[in-house]
Amino acid sequence: MLLVVILCVILCIYFMEKNYRKSTYYQLTKNHILTVKWNKGRYGEYLTSKIIEKHASKSHRQLVNMYIPKRNSDELTEIDLLYIDRTGLYVLESKNYSGWIFGNEAHQQWTQTMPKNKRKYKFFNPIRQNAIHTRAIQDFLKLPNKAIHSVIVFGESCTLKKVELTSANIHVLKREELKHFIQARQKSASPIFSKGDIQAIYNQLLPQMQISKAMKKKHIRTIQQRYGKS
Repeated sequence: MLLVVILCVILCIYFMEKNYRKSTYYQLTKNHILTVKWNKGRYGEYLTSKIIEKHASKSHRQLVNMYIPKRNSDELTEIDLLYIDRTGLYVLESKNYSGWIFGNEAHQQWTQTMPKNKRKYKFFNPIRQNAIHTRAIQDFLKLPNKAIHSVIVFGESCTLKKVELTSANIHVLKREELKHFIQARQKSASPIFSKGDIQAIYNQLLPQMQISKAMKKKHIRTIQQRYGKS
């Protein structure tokens, strides 16, 4: 019986890995499926990447885990995931929170409330967090503001109770809503980039995924010194 269970687990992992290796996320990261499954952040990125891969235009391109230099600084900012499509460049910030989420674009702190015990936790406004990324991308590529969109993607286990936005190029949604967001953008937004533009931007950003381990360690030390170890 134990042997049968072990065999079933091995077969499950084999077919999961086989399917995973076809994904854009694997082609970019080369991470093993178990490394991704056991890491909440990476798994969230993978699920988001799969939705983009399925529903964005055929000419779209994705990039993950890029390090972009900040303006007038030798510091870098890390972008987990972005995609370039005909309607613009979308910089995604993933938040795998549970509970109820309350926030306002203008406020420094947002609130996570756990409905069972009513406990509340403050966290840094993810729109402001992603604004650092979008500014760095805009400066690096010399793109107009209207071409870049900030997309905050929360996981399925939370409820966006009250999130107030004022900017047209900032979007806050749950992962399950991402498909409809992409489809709506394709239907309603005017094309900004040609296929050639998309490929040119991709080629310009791709080297930022391939920085040295020393540079990555320096970036991590900078974050730890500024915000403390997590």
